[in-house]
Amino acid sequence: MKIHHLLFLFSFLILSCGSTKTITDRSEIKKETPKKILKNHTKNTFNENTLSADLKVNFNKSGKSQSMNIKLRLEKDNMIWMSATVFGFPVAKAIITPERVSYYVKINKTYFDGDFSKINTLLGAELDFTMLQNLLLGDALFDMNPKNYESSIDREAHLLTPKESNELAALLFWIHPINYKIEQQEIRTFESDKFLAIKYSDYQNIEKTTVPGSVEIIAKDNRNNVTIRLDYKSVKINETLSFPYKIPSGYKRILN
Repeated sequence: MKIHHLLFLFSFLILSCGSTKTITDRSEIKKETPKKILKNHTKNTFNENTLSADLKVNFNKSGKSQSMNIKLRLEKDNMIWMSATVFGFPVAKAIITPERVSYYVKINKTYFDGDFSKINTLLGAELDFTMLQNLLLGDALFDMNPKNYESSIDREAHLLTPKESNELAALLFWIHPINYKIEQQEIRTFESDKFLAIKYSDYQNIEKTTVPGSVEIIAKDNRNNVTIRLDYKSVKINETLSFPYKIPSGYKRILN
């Protein structure tokens, strides 16, 4: 799967920081235990039934840029649906479930229908549906046991790093000191020299649920340098959604 196809797939509340006061300024951050940080992060993970949003997407690969708009519909733990347009014209549609990744591209009349293996090869990480869902919602890609992490303060955020180093990969998590959502998470794969970073900013409160205002995905390896930026607009929570998807007849299946 060519790297630009990834574009179609991707394309909180103030909490108590101390025992006596609630911080409203990042400069007031104080070191906390991994247990407390992750407990607060879990409290603020996305636990609603559905989310819909209009995404403005910018894709840059090795200096070449492309922009498009994507309508995103998400049913928690069940389905992610995307429909992409360029200058108002539909160009692609995708649907992702825990078992399936499928999309079609109108421009060249091709489609892909398979599992997550090609995305994993591209990003150098073993992504599954839950991880992709968390990526879009500002939640940690992985379940984290506080016993396995150390905490420190970095960039006016809580930084969680594994207690034991891993020869194959490094995982880093920066967590916002006020809303306890993910601010940045990184995966570095040493053997294949791949790097994946997801950065979040401009969190917004929608019906008492905190969701990202923008997400920046950076993927690097020996040959490619890709940046995808998603800006969220018109976010709605817990509306009844439909997920229309049918691969048009006559389209050629992408196998590689």
